[in-house]
Amino acid sequence: MEKKIRVTLPKRILEIIECDIEEFGLKKNTLLNYIYEELGNVYDIKNCKSNYKGETEIIQFNLNKKNKVNYYNFLEEKKVQNESEFFREILIEYAERGKKNRELFLYKDTVERLQIAIKERRISKLLFKDGNEIEVEPYYLGSSKLELANYIFCYNLKDGVWKNYKLKYIKSIYLKNENFKVRDKVFVDSIKKDFDPFLSKGKVVKVKLTTNGERLFKELMINRPRILNREDGVYFLECSEEKAKRYFSFFLDEVEILEPKILREWFKEKYEKAILKYKS
Repeated sequence: MEKKIRVTLPKRILEIIECDIEEFGLKKNTLLNYIYEELGNVYDIKNCKSNYKGETEIIQFNLNKKNKVNYYNFLEEKKVQNESEFFREILIEYAERGKKNRELFLYKDTVERLQIAIKERRISKLLFKDGNEIEVEPYYLGSSKLELANYIFCYNLKDGVWKNYKLKYIKSIYLKNENFKVRDKVFVDSIKKDFDPFLSKGKVVKVKLTTNGERLFKELMINRPRILNREDGVYFLECSEEKAKRYFSFFLDEVEILEPKILREWFKEKYEKAILKYKS
């Protein structure tokens, strides 16, 4: 027989949970059962401090087989008199963590194995959710400046390049009994000190902005490149090509990519393809 849990939550909390279900490709039952497993035993209902007012909505889910075992003994031991209140508190506790920390919480097993690999300098195999597998030297677990996502900074042994991979795309990590030596300590330390998911350090992109483009540049914070120099409306930015593609695609005709040439050609080709679509 199923054990259905019905919880009334502040609308904002429910929206965060629903976004995480979509963002991390999880089923509602999977996420909520995991939160119960990880937070149920450590959360003290007597010391709950949440005092939300305003609009609320109801969320429902079923306890899985594992969590149904000894569930009522757990409630008795914890002296939980109101199931809905108990689950509301642990779901609020989860949702109030920053997105970066919620991701670390959800991928705890992968994070713990990665930390061992980094500490012991173990060559590791990363298996991604799309089925791809690579061998890497893992160096650092970092997050974007606005703490929206976590990345594994590593050296891709197959391609011979430094790379960052999003934690959420990794299905599993296998630690080989093979150690590695740090390739470039100065470079690695500089990445740790000022982490950039796009590995822009030492790379320069030259752009020209319109007046409105300059306004956009001031307003758009996510993935904004660092200004190295500015001369007569031309900006020299510390920025990788991938970062420029992500950031400046929003600007349309408010920016002109000047250098590097290969990046300028990429934008030109994209705009030409877009024009053809609008002509039809």
